[in-house]
Amino acid sequence: MKSAVSVIAVAVSTVVAPYAVADAAEQAIERLSIKGDFRQSSLNQLPGSVALISEQDIKRQHAQHLDDVLQQLGNVNFAAGASRGRYLQMRGIGERSEFVDSINPSVGVLVDGIDYSLLGLPSLLDVQQLEVFRGPEATRFGANAMAGMLNFVSSEPVFEQSTSLSASVANYNSNQLSLVHNNSVSEQFAFRLAAEHQSSDGFINNQFLNRDDTNNIDENHLHTKFRYLVSEQLTLDAVLNLHDINNGYDAFSLDRNRTTLSDEPGQDKQDIAAAMLKARYTGWQFAESVTQFSLLHADSDYGFDEDWSFQGIHPDGYATTDQYLRERQNYSLDHRFVALDQSWVSGFYFSTQQTDLNRNYGDSFAKEIYPFFSELKRQNVAWYLESQHQLAPDVKLTAGLRAERYQDDYQDSNLIMQDGDDWMWGGKLSLDYQLTPQSMVYLLGSRGYKVGGINGEALAKAQDPKNSSIADFLKRHPTFAPETLWNAEFGVKATTAEQMLVSRVAAFYMWRDDMQVNGWVNRGTKFIGYLSNAGSGRNYGLEMENRLQLMPTLALFANASVLHTEIRDFVTEKGVDQTGREQAHAPDFQYSLALEWSMLDNLQLNTGLQHKAGYFYSDSHDAKAEGMTLLNLKLSYQLDALELALWSRNALDETYGVRGFYFGNDPRDGYQDHVYEQFGEPRRVGISASYQF
Repeated sequence: MKSAVSVIAVAVSTVVAPYAVADAAEQAIERLSIKGDFRQSSLNQLPGSVALISEQDIKRQHAQHLDDVLQQLGNVNFAAGASRGRYLQMRGIGERSEFVDSINPSVGVLVDGIDYSLLGLPSLLDVQQLEVFRGPEATRFGANAMAGMLNFVSSEPVFEQSTSLSASVANYNSNQLSLVHNNSVSEQFAFRLAAEHQSSDGFINNQFLNRDDTNNIDENHLHTKFRYLVSEQLTLDAVLNLHDINNGYDAFSLDRNRTTLSDEPGQDKQDIAAAMLKARYTGWQFAESVTQFSLLHADSDYGFDEDWSFQGIHPDGYATTDQYLRERQNYSLDHRFVALDQSWVSGFYFSTQQTDLNRNYGDSFAKEIYPFFSELKRQNVAWYLESQHQLAPDVKLTAGLRAERYQDDYQDSNLIMQDGDDWMWGGKLSLDYQLTPQSMVYLLGSRGYKVGGINGEALAKAQDPKNSSIADFLKRHPTFAPETLWNAEFGVKATTAEQMLVSRVAAFYMWRDDMQVNGWVNRGTKFIGYLSNAGSGRNYGLEMENRLQLMPTLALFANASVLHTEIRDFVTEKGVDQTGREQAHAPDFQYSLALEWSMLDNLQLNTGLQHKAGYFYSDSHDAKAEGMTLLNLKLSYQLDALELALWSRNALDETYGVRGFYFGNDPRDGYQDHVYEQFGEPRRVGISASYQF
């Protein structure tokens, strides 16, 4: 703890010192705008640890998916276990998989106000900026933001015509083609349309089937946005997104490399339709009214060859497949009033969600399919209020509160039924002091929450006579309780004249009460998952972001984070006490360095170095991912409206894990326990071209 405090002290003093003696009248404040807050705010004047990834940042490393972007953010991590990265963690808190039982996200994902949580982000198509809210954000976002929120904002329609085309080809037979068109029908109505296709053979060689495309990417995306200026006081915005994802899933190898032996490779398919309608009315004399309605319908087909091998690999082998067909329907309504002087916000939120699961567990030897069905319905109703008070010309106090009631109704084909009904609350209290017009310090206290649920799989397995030896243990975990998170934070944000140096530092200490942990019961080749509650957890550390303009043609970007986590009062099914151990997917150190060099007027070189320390894959076992360091390169040439680029991600061909398990699954060695990993992308090399007209 002392070392962490020392690092924080040095970092804070480093940031504050260059700005303390600046002449305030001559300074300019950085105008990066955060749109996900109740009020559109400058990034450097918003109390809280918020990072912004701009469209230029995305292009700098030729990022094509959420996985590529997250590597440059401190105290942000992800887990795959699918064809793409899908499960998010912030400051060491977040989920890592979803199988039989529906899970509740600790880190949410919003795309233009639509909840994409647990679906990942299918595409970075036409994204204007990504806003990363670290720490509890219950007042603004509710239960899905206990640990933080990713808020994606796509480009808005404007009242002029423009079109852009882009294409990219890369190794592993990878292709990307996109079109963005903006236009106006009249002086009141404008629209924006973006379409994209991505395809790749993937990075797996299936030796048994003699194929190199069993973990392929095949995705199509369509984004549309509309803006209608009904009157001077009323503006209507609408969004319609369609995603057709037909990816393969064949990522784990018995030989623990990129060569698989599966005879029935899996799939990771999604058909998503999402829409949003927002009305903004400014005709009231006391406040602005904002009403937003959104809906999302997603059908997914996720499955895999559970034995990761072929029939006949060994006399003691087994052959099973697992398929999860999920249908999700989400509807939400958010209505709020924002005071014209920005001093208060008050609103209510309502959502309803239904998730239907059809699981087909297949035994290839017995030629039997064992079906399972479950239905989960949930309603959330919330009221929220946030108020700002100017205590002095340079001192502002902000207080926020959210009270939320959720109701669950669960039933499944094993005749297990469970109802849930609970009130939860969260909020924040912040005090910020504007040292100069270009620098501020803040203190923040916040509370987040996440709902509990039912362990349907554990209850069903406890009733099976074949599981008599573990039935008592499973019966002791029928449900898991809600979790709450308390956060104390101190931060500094500052920029110099003409924005030559921009720095942001945040130090935090968080308490987790009734910490939700994922556990497993393994017996032979059977795996039973469940969620439980540890007594508590601790997460504390530091986040730092800097941009330095070394010369007019050379800019340096430097981000870093330090994290210490601890589990308290959790014993696994095997009787191992994990108290004092680090939490899963919580690397204790990360950094990202990037250089942007304008070599000539039309020639630019971008380099990026990203490092992540090793971390535990799970709370229930001690298998670890090794640390990794990635190098990204991009050389681009601009000729009027045409841009050509040569790029490479992971140029040093680093091998690193993005999901890991620890058990025995190989009959050739008598089912000895091993760490089995899904690996991130290897060296990628490609060329791209874009044209605007």
